[in-house]
Amino acid sequence: MKDDIEKFIEDLFKIDHHDKYEFKTLCGFTFVFKRTTFEVNERVASEEISPVGIIYEENDEIYLAPLDETIEIEPIVKEFVDNCLE
Repeated sequence: MKDDIEKFIEDLFKIDHHDKYEFKTLCGFTFVFKRTTFEVNERVASEEISPVGIIYEENDEIYLAPLDETIEIEPIVKEFVDNCLE
């Protein structure tokens, strides 16, 4: 019942959200930020940027140190490989 009501409200107001990971390299470390955007009726209602991890290189290997245990690592790694490694 609760899911039906939430789905109805999301459809009525065209509520959508997008998650995107951004990377900023500074002093040999790559900081990972998660940008969450909520849209209502195709307009930005809110946006949140939060740090989620640090990527660093050690002994010719790349490591991800998450700042929170609840984040999903796979999407971060996929986006980092697709956008930052050549």
